Amino acid sequence: MRLRVSYQLFLLGFIVLAVYYNSLSAGFNSVDDSHIVAAYGMGAGKKFVDLFRPMGTYYYRPLIELSYYLDNRLWGMHPRFMHLENILLHLLNTILVFLVARQAADAWSVKESSFPLLSSLLFAVHPINTEPVAWIAGRTDPLACVFILSAIWCLQHCLIKDRIVYLLPSLAFFVLGLLTKEVAICFLFAALLLTICWPGTVRQRRKVLILLTCIILGSLMLLISLVIIRPSSSITAFFDGRDGGGLAALQTSIVALGFYLKKLVFPLPLNFAIDYVSPFYILPGIAIILLLPFCIRQQRFPAIMLVIGCVFLCPALLIAERHVAWTPFAERYLYLPSAFFCMGVVSVCPLIMEKLHCRQWGNPFLLFISCCATVISVQRTFVWHDNLTLYQDTVSKSPDYGATHLELGVALLQKGRIAEGRKEIEVAELLNKRPSLRNRIKESLMAVRLQECDNQGARDFFNKIYKKKEDADPEFLRLLNKADEGLLDNATVITVRNGLYCDMIENYKILYSKTQDPFNLYQAGILEFRCGNHFMARANIQKALLEAPLESHYRGAAVRWLEKLEAGQ
Repeated sequence: MRLRVSYQLFLLGFIVLAVYYNSLSAGFNSVDDSHIVAAYGMGAGKKFVDLFRPMGTYYYRPLIELSYYLDNRLWGMHPRFMHLENILLHLLNTILVFLVARQAADAWSVKESSFPLLSSLLFAVHPINTEPVAWIAGRTDPLACVFILSAIWCLQHCLIKDRIVYLLPSLAFFVLGLLTKEVAICFLFAALLLTICWPGTVRQRRKVLILLTCIILGSLMLLISLVIIRPSSSITAFFDGRDGGGLAALQTSIVALGFYLKKLVFPLPLNFAIDYVSPFYILPGIAIILLLPFCIRQQRFPAIMLVIGCVFLCPALLIAERHVAWTPFAERYLYLPSAFFCMGVVSVCPLIMEKLHCRQWGNPFLLFISCCATVISVQRTFVWHDNLTLYQDTVSKSPDYGATHLELGVALLQKGRIAEGRKEIEVAELLNKRPSLRNRIKESLMAVRLQECDNQGARDFFNKIYKKKEDADPEFLRLLNKADEGLLDNATVITVRNGLYCDMIENYKILYSKTQDPFNLYQAGILEFRCGNHFMARANIQKALLEAPLESHYRGAAVRWLEKLEAGQ
């Protein structure tokens, strides 16, 4: 008996929440999550208007920034709520896959009544999607997917109703997707393909095709103009050639294509940091490239879904070739393509079973696959639940990648396993090939010395790296202050104590000049008071109070210090 649509949606909701329930208590991941809290959390000074200003990086994603900004405003960056948002976004995408599949089933005459439910179920529990759902910083892909699937649904509605007016909300959702993640640009090509291959006679088809073509050409012209007009822009930097030439780039892209398609079919082993892919994946990559023209010519629903999935996979191929992300390959890039892959697989399965003369086993087979995927996804959420567990798993699968050893070392330090943590960070230093990680590795090595209570060693390590404090990164200066605090606790000679106070005051003032965070002035003011310099103490605390955000945790204390100083005068 066929379930009512409302019951099917309720079932999908229950499954998604059950699979990802464990993620609610996962906390923050040490990769990017901590940067998000620092950038948008309390005291960060991020203004609403700043979210929509281009910052000159590779990315312009104001809507994902807006989501983190609201996380701070609504629930103070509490990790449980932030994880819940990711899960609800995945649930919303699961429902959208159901709705898109339901529309497509009517238009393409897909006979299986369970096609929408099984497609969305497979998407909901696909293990490849655990990374973007369980990782707070992975929210970009689920949020962009919401807008792209909504745009696809509106486009299908436009073609079914044969009214051009329904294309407008589709394009509006496309723009929202583009403001969330750049991969949304692929919607234009997917929409063009879907419109060309849409079954039946659609009177408005020509208008839709002309409009989509004009938007594609306009987007390409804008991109070329930005590269020509602003040769120093991030877009130009992204497309700058790397060593190896065009042939090497093509080979890397084809290998990545073969690898990602294998991941969609058989996702194991799941790995957070994939730094190497076997060159033999070039064979399935070439096979799928040769198959794509045949799929387009066939104009059958499973083939079109495969092609659209490959279209949304194209940005991941660029990233694999350009190495602009934390790892050249990542499972989260398959989140959006997996939606179309799941629809294609579920629609083609009955056809394959029919040719094998066992059509009645099609749905049980898909349910069995979904059950296996559910078990793997639940297990993966337990791996993602704890930084130490995650990075132990990651290092075991990518032992030659320095960044994973660094994260494992940090996780071990947080658990109090200092000797093991130091060893992992030293391994990271030996294996690291990324200039961007060098400072963070040195920061971690300095932090190890502090945890070992070797305050003088930490101070000497800082002086070995930097000749002048002004050249140091803010985090190094904070660690230096911790070392000075440790030395201060054991200093009995007045001249030594005063020297440490002066050193820390100087550190806080340099920190203020680098970060513009008035809390550093407040700290400098307290130290000036301890040195007996009440005039400078009052000036620093007064300035800190004037610049401090209203919600700052130290405002009340700063007011009391100011009253105390004024009363003393």
